[in-house]
Amino acid sequence: MVSLYIHVPYASFRKSYARSFAETYPLPPPSTVYGMLLSLVGERFRRRHSGVRMAFAYKCRPHDEICKGQCLPPVATTLRKLSRFKYGVGGKEGAKPDYVETLCGIRFLCLVDSSRESAGESMTDNANNALAGLEDRIKEALELPEKITRSGVLSLGLSDDAVNDLHLCAKPNGKWHRLLPSETGSIELPIWVDHTGSAWTRWQRFEFEGTASPITGSPDSSDWTWTEIIDPRLI
Repeated sequence: MVSLYIHVPYASFRKSYARSFAETYPLPPPSTVYGMLLSLVGERFRRRHSGVRMAFAYKCRPHDEICKGQCLPPVATTLRKLSRFKYGVGGKEGAKPDYVETLCGIRFLCLVDSSRESAGESMTDNANNALAGLEDRIKEALELPEKITRSGVLSLGLSDDAVNDLHLCAKPNGKWHRLLPSETGSIELPIWVDHTGSAWTRWQRFEFEGTASPITGSPDSSDWTWTEIIDPRLI
């Protein structure tokens, strides 16, 4: 298992069915975090590490050590002018307001476990060697970045949502709010997204832990379990 600390100043995770009002999910979807990690290690094949398990815990805002249960990242709403026509065509008649929600000050832990990866078992790299698990590739990307072939700024979702800090965090300090998988949870997030339609998109329900506590072990207990990121077509 590898533990990562991630800080993103702002990001928008548009809900799957949002239209003119671009609502955001209250937390980064596991599918988005998985995509960011693939970008970090320079992996272009999305199913390469299918079966990897992840778990999440969130930090209170710096001025909210006593959060009184309101520790979800704050949401800002941006009003933009959207034109239905090409630039310079249509004038004011083609303009309409566009509202976009944005999460601010996202600080969280991401725990990654590659012990049950399956999709990459039969795949090999150019040297005909068995491909390493995602957690080993993350360590290599952070410790030996010169060995990674990738381009662009690391982002959590859209290219505007740049990652400010990402580093290994073996012993997290302070107290964190865990994101607990729960069939009756109040938060539903996508764990795998079908980009060519919606037939293979999968969601999972979670409950945001109201009381912060130290992270002392891996998520193998009855109340905190792993979230498996797997392409449903491989099941």
